[in-house]
Amino acid sequence: MGKKFWGIIIAVMLMIVGTACSNQTNKTVTKSNAQHDKSTYYQDLSKSDRGNLDFTFKAVEDDSTSSTDTNYIVDMTMKNKNTKDIKLDLSKFFMLNPYDKDTKVTSSKKQTITLKSGQKKTVKQIFENVPKDVIDGQGAYYYLNKNYRLAYIYNSTNNKGAVSNNLNDSTAKKFNKKQAEKDNEPSTTDESTTDTSTTTDNGRQQSNTQNSSASNNIINTSRQAIGLFKHMYAMGARGDIVADPVSGGFYVHTTEGSDMSATIYYDGSVSYSNGDQDSYDQVSGTTYNATNPDGASYDPDNY
Repeated sequence: MGKKFWGIIIAVMLMIVGTACSNQTNKTVTKSNAQHDKSTYYQDLSKSDRGNLDFTFKAVEDDSTSSTDTNYIVDMTMKNKNTKDIKLDLSKFFMLNPYDKDTKVTSSKKQTITLKSGQKKTVKQIFENVPKDVIDGQGAYYYLNKNYRLAYIYNSTNNKGAVSNNLNDSTAKKFNKKQAEKDNEPSTTDESTTDTSTTTDNGRQQSNTQNSSASNNIINTSRQAIGLFKHMYAMGARGDIVADPVSGGFYVHTTEGSDMSATIYYDGSVSYSNGDQDSYDQVSGTTYNATNPDGASYDPDNY
C-alpha cells in the first residue's frame, strides 16, 4: 500500500514539473518570435537610422542582350549598421535622372526582405537592361520616392561601385550640378526670344505672380495640398501631415515618425528638400495606398 501511495505522489509531481517546463518553453518561443518579427520599414526610420544603412551599386556591362546598344546590369549591396532589423521592398528601388523622366529604370525584383542588425546582403541584378547613357549620365538611385536618394549613379562602373557617401562627394555633386544646369539652359530659338517689349509693367507682374484663388490653379487649399502629398507617398491613412502656406503654394510635412516634406505649388508641381522637382502629371498618376487599394489618379475635387 505504501509503495503504491508513493508511486502516485511521484507521478503527480512529474506531471506538474512537465507542465511547468512546457509553459516556460512556450513563453520562450513566443518571446523569441515576437523579437524576430520586430522590424522597421526603411521609410519609417529616422534620418539618422537611414544614414546607418549603407548602399553600394555596382554596374557591369551585359553582352548577353540582343540589343546592338550597350546595356548594363546593376548589383546592390546593403549593410545594416543599426541595432534594429530593417524591411525593404525590393520592387521600390529605381534609378532616375530627375531632369529627364525618360531615364527612369525600375527594379527587376519583387520580394520584400528583412536586413538584420549588422547583416550585409547583396541583391544580384536588381536592375537589368540599363542603357549606357543612364549609367554615364546624371541621376541617382532611389527608394520608394525622390525623398529617399541613396547614391548618385556617378562612377557605378568603377571597382568599388557607387556608394552612399558619394552624395557628399564634391566631384559627384559637381558632375550632377553641371548636367542639371545644362539640361535647364533656356532655349535660344526665335520662338523663345519673341519681343515682349510692349508688355506693361502691370502685365508682367500679373504673369509672374501666382494667386491661390486663380481659376487655372490646381492646388488652392491646404487640404488639397495634403491630399496630393498623401497620394505621392501612398500613405492615405496617416493623420500627422500639415500644410503651411508659403510663397506660391504650401510647405507640406509630417510631424511624427520619419521626416518627410515637399513644397507643393498652386500649379501642382512639387519641389523636394534635395532640390529635385516633379511636374503635376508625374505626381498625380495612379498609386497604391491602404485607403485606395485599386489605385487611382489624384483628384483635387475630392478635397
